[in-house]
Amino acid sequence: MSKYTPQYSALGRVNNMQQEYPTQKCKYFFAGFITALLITLISGTVFQLCLYSSNPVVVSSGAARHTWPAPPPHEEVARVARYVVHISDWASISTISTAPPIKGYPFGNIISISDGPVTKATGTPYAYLTRMDLSGKDLLDDARATLSLSEAQSDYCRNHDFDPENPQCARVLLTGTMLEVKNGTSEADFARTALFSRHPEMEFWPAGHHWLFMKLNITHIYVLDYYGGANEVSVDEYYNTHL
Repeated sequence: MSKYTPQYSALGRVNNMQQEYPTQKCKYFFAGFITALLITLISGTVFQLCLYSSNPVVVSSGAARHTWPAPPPHEEVARVARYVVHISDWASISTISTAPPIKGYPFGNIISISDGPVTKATGTPYAYLTRMDLSGKDLLDDARATLSLSEAQSDYCRNHDFDPENPQCARVLLTGTMLEVKNGTSEADFARTALFSRHPEMEFWPAGHHWLFMKLNITHIYVLDYYGGANEVSVDEYYNTHL
């Protein structure tokens, strides 16, 4: 037999299989990789569809982070007002200044608020204020105030590319008087739970600042949640509307 004649011994077959194995291994690797990639893409698409369909809204306040359902339709103005107030962790407060350089001028400030724990919306904004603060001093002289709340503090407007001034990024303006909630009352206990559950660091603020629980006694409500100008919502309708 010539030395060039192919050998079909058992050893020869093993050698053949060893030569073919890397090719087979590559085929299996790429097939598995493509399958895994397709599964990942499909899973991601399904997740995005679910996310989009439920439209969760996220609001962060310090270490606290809460997820809310999508806002009500803009036609349901009173519900939109209740929704924006409940998801809001802060607001702009406007008072009449008592500071000598700007006495008598409108004065805006930022305060942390809560209308209740995450699972209980009351519609009444509570705040934790000190008379050492400029707004706290103003309220001691004149309790009238307006709270401005914007849906822009959640990620809803950003996710929809709405500028904070876009009417579709809802705004709620609550006017009334800021009243002190007396310590030792059940309402003070509720205010503490409402605020501390959503602003955990409040519990550790300096006691020497003599913090007060306060609430806005609402007398007038404006809501801008779509094109066409602001809508007035009666206080009765506001409180009788549920999320």
